[in-house]
Amino acid sequence: MKFEFFDPLMHIKVDKKWYNTDKRADVDKIKSFHDAGELKGAVIACMPDDDPAVISEITARELPFCHLVVSVKKEWISYTEPQLEELFRRLKSQYRAIGIKIHPRFSQVSLEDKNTVDKIIRVAHNCNLLVYICTILRAPVGPNSAPPHYHIAQIAERNQGGDIVFLHGGYTDIFHTGEIIRDYPNAWLDLSFTFMRFRKSALALDCGYLMETLDQKLMIGTDFPEYTPRELFEELDYYVFQRTDLLLSQEKIENVLSRNIETLVKKYVPDN
Repeated sequence: MKFEFFDPLMHIKVDKKWYNTDKRADVDKIKSFHDAGELKGAVIACMPDDDPAVISEITARELPFCHLVVSVKKEWISYTEPQLEELFRRLKSQYRAIGIKIHPRFSQVSLEDKNTVDKIIRVAHNCNLLVYICTILRAPVGPNSAPPHYHIAQIAERNQGGDIVFLHGGYTDIFHTGEIIRDYPNAWLDLSFTFMRFRKSALALDCGYLMETLDQKLMIGTDFPEYTPRELFEELDYYVFQRTDLLLSQEKIENVLSRNIETLVKKYVPDN
């Protein structure tokens, strides 16, 4: 059975290099996925070391089926709320950004720093921007005083004025995080990278359970260039979709693979 796929998390790089790996963050590869019918649309997430103007221009020119989320840069952390609001509105109007991403490791802001985190989320929501938060909480941020799901619960509780996508699902804390997400209408759980990285472990069972029981608040992507749509679909089929103990209807799978994120994106597209 073939499903449409709208990827909540992809990346491109001007030099196509993906940090200390041999992977290629190549815009032409994303175009090829779309041309082959493997990708309906996607969210292109800037990294903090990217120039949003450049990534925006490439996305608009080469990837008209994609939408932009801009990562918070380290130097923005000290901005006042009025300064952040001016910046975020400019990102929205000039670059057609639909959201802001908090990347604790690259921006060096701890999720325990509630004043900074809440400031960014509050301003983003006031500007009608979606918020992405990376939940892989490793060095140089940390060690943390509590598991990821605790910080995620605190953030969701304090910030109920707009949508928040918790990227990577709390990482190895994914099951507990899923139970937190159930309680907050504005909170969404993304399984990108986490499922693929730990698919041969017991976490794959958790991912399958969440797809069955939390399908209306769940999404999964490639975290390209970490993985490709074909790689993701092959592993989902093997580790999740072929499980006979799960009650995974076509509607549930469509929710996870496309409907949830596509509906969310449409909500934040400028001029909508």
